[in-house]
Amino acid sequence: MIFNKYIVVLTMIFINGLAFSQVGINTETPRARLDVQGNLSIRNRIYLGGSDSVNGLLGDVGSVLVSQGANNPPVWKVIRRPDFDPFLYTIFNNVAGDTTSGITFNSTTTGSEIHTLNQTLTSFGGTQITALQKDFQIENPESITILTFETIAQINSSAVSSAVEFSCGIFVDDLLKGIRVYTLNQPGTATFPFYTFDLVAAVSNLTIATHTAKVACKRRANFNSFTDILGIGTPANTANLNSFMTKSSLVVETYEKPSTGNTVPVYNP
Repeated sequence: MIFNKYIVVLTMIFINGLAFSQVGINTETPRARLDVQGNLSIRNRIYLGGSDSVNGLLGDVGSVLVSQGANNPPVWKVIRRPDFDPFLYTIFNNVAGDTTSGITFNSTTTGSEIHTLNQTLTSFGGTQITALQKDFQIENPESITILTFETIAQINSSAVSSAVEFSCGIFVDDLLKGIRVYTLNQPGTATFPFYTFDLVAAVSNLTIATHTAKVACKRRANFNSFTDILGIGTPANTANLNSFMTKSSLVVETYEKPSTGNTVPVYNP
């Protein structure tokens, strides 16, 4: 009986020590309530939060423990992303720019010629929106580059059926990669009509190098004797638009397939 009393007393001392001090495993100087110096193997559940009477939360399938910073408990978080092959196309580069410095065209036209893939910027004969010029880098031989141009086109017209045909193209290294032709007209009595012009071009497998993207536009033809101003990326008439409303933008996104020997880390350690 005396032996059993000693066990009870020692057990109470041990429990009391757990309640009010720090416990170390493989260390005599624990730095936390429980300090484990070595491997930790958990064979069942991990509960977060809870109380003396209620278990904490179990994470959902696929969830991970996420720190909330100093003096805050960790939480379960689910990472929402699809499964992916690390050697399929991955975004590597994204550059963009915008400008309120657009182009104003007078009555002069260039004609309705047919444009072709890889036509040179010089032979295109248009006017470049120089503030949108962007350099971008290709690091791998297999890639897809997406170039997106958006602007507002407006004619300074107050006559029904006035119209202008124009085109805008996206060039990579001064070679035409995408173009759209549009006829902006005034079908009714509303004056100074405008149009939101969008162009998306896709280019595959550019060489490993630094490349340059440019945008250029041209006035191709006039209709119904219209000879007034065409504005692209700038107002032709400020009665219903201003430079902020008509500004242009260009976005360049490169998706590249890393080589099997790629050793670039996916994060900075």
